[in-house]
Amino acid sequence: MSKERLSAFTDAILAIIMTIMVMELKKPEAADWASLLALKSDFFSYAVSFFWLGAMWVNIHNQWSKVEKIDNRVLWWSIIMLFFASFFPYVTSFVSDHFTSLFAQMLYSVVVICVSLSNMALGRAVARANGSMSALDYSSRKIVAADLIIKAIGIVLAIFVYPPITMFAVILAGCVVTFLPHIVNRKNKKRGEIDAV
Repeated sequence: MSKERLSAFTDAILAIIMTIMVMELKKPEAADWASLLALKSDFFSYAVSFFWLGAMWVNIHNQWSKVEKIDNRVLWWSIIMLFFASFFPYVTSFVSDHFTSLFAQMLYSVVVICVSLSNMALGRAVARANGSMSALDYSSRKIVAADLIIKAIGIVLAIFVYPPITMFAVILAGCVVTFLPHIVNRKNKKRGEIDAV
């Protein structure tokens, strides 16, 4: 199987997941601003999930430009990652209905962490299939460690401070995973230019 076929499959599944999430959004009870504002936790949960999945999609496609080969391990880790991602419409709707519930926020966090861990395993499988442990930026230990540490801190703060903090941790972790590789690459390029001089 070519990597393009797997990429197309991943694109299709993520597009379906994101479409289902928007279809799950509740409609306001009346056509006024107060009714729309009453759904703020629904829209916030949707936005966090949509942009987190979107950031994951962007990172996968940026990183997969370096990939030349895939194998059965890559295929199965992709399936496992998409399996966990398919829970996003369910947990997003659930957390919207019970926004301040610790249980709902923990369930949401479990899905996010399962997607992150399976995505990390996918990155390592791709690296092995291509003969390089640095084939994907996401598999970089520092980036993965930062991602998981931020989510773990979010969970601890949710338990002891305020349950929705987990969603803010997801936003922060998504930003770190999206932008940290670019910052590291810029520093490495500058370091390489300095070394060349």
